[in-house]
Amino acid sequence: MSAYVEHIQYITRDLDRLIDFYTRVFGWRLRGRGLEAAADRSYDWVHIGTDDSYVAFRTPYHGGEEVDGGTLSHTHFGIVVPDMADLIGRLDALGCAYRRKGNHPFRERLYIRDPDGNEIEIIHYLSADPGERNDYDIDDALATGRSGN
Repeated sequence: MSAYVEHIQYITRDLDRLIDFYTRVFGWRLRGRGLEAAADRSYDWVHIGTDDSYVAFRTPYHGGEEVDGGTLSHTHFGIVVPDMADLIGRLDALGCAYRRKGNHPFRERLYIRDPDGNEIEIIHYLSADPGERNDYDIDDALATGRSGN
């Protein structure tokens, strides 16, 4: 078995707002919710996703300050979707702004922000071939205007 990302975790002050967002936009479910109590710190947490992967959110430590300022800035995580048009329809219905990144022959991408301002890259692959899906030379050529050979 190859290693894969099971989850990522972000800090938030409003777990319910993020549960609503991620379940409505991606059709995921709330996998679990609880209180983590370890040593001298505790926090509330949720896991939102599928049986195989999820996004974890937790509150700042109870009675303490937020770790590392409480937010991750200038970063994002990627989510692959099976149907970009369907996802865009859900974003439009929710009034969510998005930015498209285009012109790759084997994948569509767009970027959104969740209610906490975390950036999410959404990817829809147009090929089942990993060599085509992961061809970064095409990205470089498109960005610089040169053709590849």
